[in-house]
Amino acid sequence: MTIKRWAFSFIALNIAWISHSTLAAVQETYQSSHAVTLHGKPKYSSDFKYFSYVNPDAPRQGKVRLAALGTYDTFDLFTSKGVPAAVGPYIYDSLMFASRDEPTSIYPLIAERIEYPDDNSWVRFVINPKARFADGSPITAELIRKTFLQYKNGAITHFKLLMKDVDKIEVEPGNRVKLTLNVPEDKKLPYRLAQLPVIHSSYWNEIPEGGNRIQIPVSSGAYSIKSYELGQKVILERNKGYWAEKLPVNIGRNNFKQIKLEYFRDSTTSLEAFLSGSYDIRVENLAKNWTFAYKGKDIESGRIIQKNYPRKSFQVQSFIFNSRKGPFKDQRVREAISQGYDAAWTNSNLLYGIYTAPESLFATSQFAQQGLPSQAELKLLSPYRDILPQRLFKQAWIGVQTDGSGNIRKQLSYANRLLKQAGWELKKGKMVNKENGEPLKFELMLAVPEQERIAIPFKSNLEILGIDMQIISIDVSQYIRRMRNHDYDMVLRSFHQPDIPGNEQREYWSSSTVDEQGTQNLAGVNHLAVDAMINHIISADSKEQLQTATRALDRILLWENYTIPQIYQPYWRVAHRSNFSYPVNDGLYGSIDLSIWWEKNQP
Repeated sequence: MTIKRWAFSFIALNIAWISHSTLAAVQETYQSSHAVTLHGKPKYSSDFKYFSYVNPDAPRQGKVRLAALGTYDTFDLFTSKGVPAAVGPYIYDSLMFASRDEPTSIYPLIAERIEYPDDNSWVRFVINPKARFADGSPITAELIRKTFLQYKNGAITHFKLLMKDVDKIEVEPGNRVKLTLNVPEDKKLPYRLAQLPVIHSSYWNEIPEGGNRIQIPVSSGAYSIKSYELGQKVILERNKGYWAEKLPVNIGRNNFKQIKLEYFRDSTTSLEAFLSGSYDIRVENLAKNWTFAYKGKDIESGRIIQKNYPRKSFQVQSFIFNSRKGPFKDQRVREAISQGYDAAWTNSNLLYGIYTAPESLFATSQFAQQGLPSQAELKLLSPYRDILPQRLFKQAWIGVQTDGSGNIRKQLSYANRLLKQAGWELKKGKMVNKENGEPLKFELMLAVPEQERIAIPFKSNLEILGIDMQIISIDVSQYIRRMRNHDYDMVLRSFHQPDIPGNEQREYWSSSTVDEQGTQNLAGVNHLAVDAMINHIISADSKEQLQTATRALDRILLWENYTIPQIYQPYWRVAHRSNFSYPVNDGLYGSIDLSIWWEKNQP
């Protein structure tokens, strides 16, 4: 809906002793809608009843037991200290809700409408007057304003980066909150702002000085924390008076009356607990477990079901170099070490042939680089030709190619040549720096001990080059702390790319985030051409422009060898007890959505 508003201002004119005021009228035109999408039109109209991927008649009285790894020491999800409990999606609602069968459409939740001008210079959210926290207090435009200010001025890098392009936050009549934007070309910014958690004012008023907060927060979402055993368990219960229960975005969702979240030390312990009946639904991340570990009477009887659950979002697991660290600042060293990872042999012998080696950090999406750069890509890349690998302009990037036999002599010979070019030499079986004699050694840090078996052949290949790669596995809480402080040489992690790339790429790869604590710039990328491609992504006016800019970014990151892309998988591996069910679909965007599941055969 297009709306025209007449805004009046008085302009005082003073001529000698004569003073008078002139009334000036300025016409303001803007869109007011129940939904917004980045490209095209939203799938669901303003009178939609529920999302087509849910079961509107799902039973709603069941309970579910879930698992998490590691531990937690706070319910403060917005702290730069401590390890928060994994309860955020259950206890916090946002202004608008993203549908899971569209890549970028959002619909009313706390905000009943979204308003914005054609030039995208601001966004306004109209708050639903019925919106309430779990304690019955109203969710007002003033509270939303304070929440946004806390995000903008707080300690969390993720939120500060998102809010830095918000110039002003104002409350307007009609329970509206208006955000004036510094970068109107960033069309994804309003979309992301609309999905920030809405926090009760008591949260901001009771921030302790130092230490971690363990007070139970007031919920703005469907569930509240009923009880907990610190570091071990959290029990959530659905709010009886949840004001948004009948909104279209919530029909067929939040089907469990109670959710029990239990923490386990590691993946092996967690799997054993699942098979013994301690919890109900498990997402399996390890190929060896999926292939061999699911055995026993519950599997044989059908009480536990294994299912490949389709998904549309793309996620690539990679070895990630921390290029902030000495040797890894040199692209030649990173490329040389990459030659030691034999993806073909690893997939065949250790991963049971069930994975695909990715040739893009955007997996098989429409944004993945492929073949030679297009003319449109070259137009973006050419101004940075002097600081980019020349092969980028002439060759298609592909990962290290081997025959899968385990014999990678050719690849290691190439690695040796690269290391010599970079100032390294082999002495007494050790690769050392020619200038200072320092050995080339580094640490691969893992949070999942079971991944060591994947890393050991990699380590052995590097030993042939005289490179010492130490493999360490640490507990999840220590891992989180070290990641926040960039205290690692290399990690094995998954990149959870959004379905439509946008300003989040700045947090992943931008030089503006390289020194920020807690940033997702895990590789420590600090590259002028990368920054430029991110700006092109943010300012893209069409899907075609977005594809071009993202593919150009993808090429730079791959040719600069900031990562070693390891595996890609087009589905979730899910094991669940047979008394649980979910709507059949051909894949949804985002992470697996257990909110649309339900428990069958209830007493």
